[in-house]
Amino acid sequence: MYNYRIRWTNGNDREFEMFHAITENFYNQLVGGPQNRQSFVAGNQSKDVKYAMIVYSKEDVPVACSGLKEHGNGDVEIKRVWVQPLFRGQHIATFMIRQLENFAHEHGYRRTVLMTRERMGYAIKLYEGLGYKRIENYPPYQHMDDAVCYAKDLSAIPAHG
Repeated sequence: MYNYRIRWTNGNDREFEMFHAITENFYNQLVGGPQNRQSFVAGNQSKDVKYAMIVYSKEDVPVACSGLKEHGNGDVEIKRVWVQPLFRGQHIATFMIRQLENFAHEHGYRRTVLMTRERMGYAIKLYEGLGYKRIENYPPYQHMDDAVCYAKDLSAIPAHG
């Protein structure tokens, strides 16, 4: 990760909104069109992402994003983990998840939660490999057949000081 830099922002950031549009298109294609995601879209607005991370290449090109959305009861939801196709296979997603976990822990959150889909086996493998445990689907995903939710307790993360 020495050749990458991170910029923290929020969901209203222009570059994060660009990535959000890319991911919306990807998810629409994944499920056969936006009509198959109507119940999902309301809970996945860019503006609701409180903390957004943009990862830049050594050439200062935005190559990846992710974010955190407050979820309540000490939980924060990981959103929009995305790496541009040309930069995949370099462990950027793993790096981002660890950065998100540390950031969340430092900001007092007790647990990270996230949702992915059964058909995204690579994402499931990533999350499970990073210690995420499958949980019951939480709102607004509780009635989505293809949705799978995960959580990770952040109490084991060492405090920085």
